[in-house]
Amino acid sequence: MSAPPAPRRTGLDGGCYVLGPDDLAWTGGDAWREAPLVDRAGGAAALSQYRVRVAAGRSPCRSYPGSDAALFVLRGAGSLGIGGRAFEIGPDTGAFVKAGEAFEIAVAGAGPLELLVGVCPECPAPRRHDAMPDRFDAAHPQRTVRAAERARHAMGDRFYQVLVGDEIGSMQVTQFIGFIPQSRAPEHYHHYEEAITVLSGTGRLWTGARSAPVGPGSAIFLPRRQPHALECTDPAGLRLVGLFYPAGSPAANYPA
Repeated sequence: MSAPPAPRRTGLDGGCYVLGPDDLAWTGGDAWREAPLVDRAGGAAALSQYRVRVAAGRSPCRSYPGSDAALFVLRGAGSLGIGGRAFEIGPDTGAFVKAGEAFEIAVAGAGPLELLVGVCPECPAPRRHDAMPDRFDAAHPQRTVRAAERARHAMGDRFYQVLVGDEIGSMQVTQFIGFIPQSRAPEHYHHYEEAITVLSGTGRLWTGARSAPVGPGSAIFLPRRQPHALECTDPAGLRLVGLFYPAGSPAANYPA
């Protein structure tokens, strides 16, 4: 059996890279088709994230033993099933599945439903289940959060909202949605690995003297402690969704 194709990464300093929407390496069938955005093969120590497409109907039931999963819906609508519970999902919805739980996705209408699936730490052997296991941590019954302008927090001239965090039971991974106006922030670094996907708008990722353009669908990987700056060149601003591991605050950054 031949090896799956490799994504075409645009490498920058310190292990940072950008993947355009046409650079992805898709595998799988209509019921669950995925493309890696961040994983060990790309240089990540623990963080992993995939872009997933689910056709009309219901996805296979799966789990990631020993790992938490943070989901974000890019387009389409349906429901997320976890241990016999069902949660409505749609665009700009973040969702959390705890380690030890399994999940499946039912697509509304003709589909497809497209989402980001972050798995932290990376799980080398995901499991498929013939039936949904009866495992659900009822101590955290809320598992989805939809982006809402009223819930945004200001960070200078930028805004963010945490979708997946400790309020819905995630202690190891944080997912947020953010907005950047036309601007370029000073270079900074974080103490976590981070994956960013651009939802709308255009800009450039800078890592010192090197840079790469980003636009809708671009995926970005930022290793720990690597100085970088995400510039928005779009007068309408740039929207993004970010995922980082270990958990923390999107406002925690350090001058380069």
